[in-house]
Amino acid sequence: MASHYHILPFTGGRMQFDRTGFGNQFLSLVASAMPLTGCCFYRVEGGRHVVDHQLSSLSPYWLERYYHHFWRFDPLHPERMSQSRARLQLLTRDSVRRDVSAREYFEQFLVPQKTVHQTELYFRRGSQIVAGASLLRNESTGAFTTDNLSFLDKLVEFVEGSVFEPAEAEDAWQDAAGLTPREHEIAMLIGAAICNKEICRRLNIELPTVKTHVSRILSKTGVRSRAELIRKLHNRH
Repeated sequence: MASHYHILPFTGGRMQFDRTGFGNQFLSLVASAMPLTGCCFYRVEGGRHVVDHQLSSLSPYWLERYYHHFWRFDPLHPERMSQSRARLQLLTRDSVRRDVSAREYFEQFLVPQKTVHQTELYFRRGSQIVAGASLLRNESTGAFTTDNLSFLDKLVEFVEGSVFEPAEAEDAWQDAAGLTPREHEIAMLIGAAICNKEICRRLNIELPTVKTHVSRILSKTGVRSRAELIRKLHNRH
């Protein structure tokens, strides 16, 4: 790694993931290492659902537009990368020419934000993507360089080994509670303070089905309310 880059000041040992503090720290580090016109950090629940966006030099308006429409066309969405082991992916005007959906994302979502270069970072715990970051540049800032990409790849590798807990810990919690994979997925969404109606939309299931799953999750985890479950999820480490 180039000597002029500085790594996050971790104090040793495996850190637990403080999503707000770490996300802000990570974005500040990357922005100090290379020119960006905007960036964001987010968590990924169940390997599929992008939540808790933390924005830097980006408009909340476009985040709402993303949640309500453009995530469906995002070629770099973590769900589309589940079979890949790549730590980063690039998006440019040239890369979307043959993909109608990707072109809509680029022309109607990125270009109005004056963005023409996007690099997406993927952080994995085991084989599952658990967090990501979007790094954006405009025409005048220019494309990400080979040096930029090499630094980012090594940084993601370092963070994966230093910050995120082993996958076995999450699996052990799921097994101990006796949750099915679907119940675990819904429990993680509840832990992200996502309401039942939004869970319906994201998982494409009916509201009564979600309510049944929630009732079973509360029973299996020994709690009486969603708020208690959220506290238990956040304190399980």
